Amino acid sequence: MFSLRTISKIVNSKRMKRLLKKVSFWMLTISLLMMSDMAFAQLNPRSTLYSYHQSSYNPAICGAYDYGNASVVYRRQYLGLGGGPSTTWFDVSMPIKSLKSGVGLSVAQTREGFEKRLSAKLNYAYHLDLGAGRLGMGLSAGLNTDEWDLSEAKYPDGSSDNFLETSVASQDRFANFILGFGLFYQVGGLYAAFAVTEMNEPAIKYDGGKMDYLKRHYWLSCGYEFKTNSPMWTLYPSMTLKTTFSDLQASFDLRAVYNNYVIGGICYTSSNDISLNIGLQFKDGSKLDGLKTIFSYDIVTSKLGGESAGNLEVMVSYDFNLFVEKENKTYKSVRFL
Repeated sequence: MFSLRTISKIVNSKRMKRLLKKVSFWMLTISLLMMSDMAFAQLNPRSTLYSYHQSSYNPAICGAYDYGNASVVYRRQYLGLGGGPSTTWFDVSMPIKSLKSGVGLSVAQTREGFEKRLSAKLNYAYHLDLGAGRLGMGLSAGLNTDEWDLSEAKYPDGSSDNFLETSVASQDRFANFILGFGLFYQVGGLYAAFAVTEMNEPAIKYDGGKMDYLKRHYWLSCGYEFKTNSPMWTLYPSMTLKTTFSDLQASFDLRAVYNNYVIGGICYTSSNDISLNIGLQFKDGSKLDGLKTIFSYDIVTSKLGGESAGNLEVMVSYDFNLFVEKENKTYKSVRFL
């Protein structure tokens, strides 16, 4: 087991203190800059496990490693509260070594109240050696569809609502072309990434006009693999910021892997929610080698916490070898962060 004495040595080590100072400084600086102009805005669906499926918003990570990856993430927000958001992400990516590239597919479906949103994007990335590390540059392109089902709507003031834009809701489905861009740089156990989604900010067009709906989102993430004095334990601090420059969502994570098998961690978000994570990963050469599953539960500290049973998120992913020659190896990926 991981004794209190071992924990004390890790926390008080000079290396850990220097790392924590640097991470804390940059996290605080970036958060203050992004929160300086906060207001309400439409944001992409939230995920506690973003660091495990980064290709859903950053195409630059596709093909960054010698293996392919497929993952499914399901999130149910505000359990027990009718109409609470639920989102499913599906991502698959693989390298093309001969072209120093990677390709992938990202699909996300969200249900929130009467709205149903679906996006599907093709991702492409090019990778090159830069300095002591490796740089990835990626582009994504696809479609986003939105539709509303008001057949079971309940109106507090009768059979209609003056604030409802019926000219929009009466149409079956809206489809828009969406573009994205990303950068990803990794050196040793440290990585940093920047991405832009909904880069072209498409508007919903309807009979008689149009409505701005899909806002451009900026993503900033970083993480570090910290090897402790104990060979049985590895720590992974990471951060993800998502903003439209009128609103911000931020998450700060600390996860630990024991014996390269058991995953546990805690996450704190800008909405003051606290998330507990636990999972397993198989990297032992068995038939399950490459399989990973993570369970996350958010404790909602806002007023909605009294009306719901929290948020639930589950991820299952698989790293697969595309080549004929197979060998037992330990995969090292930011998806473990």
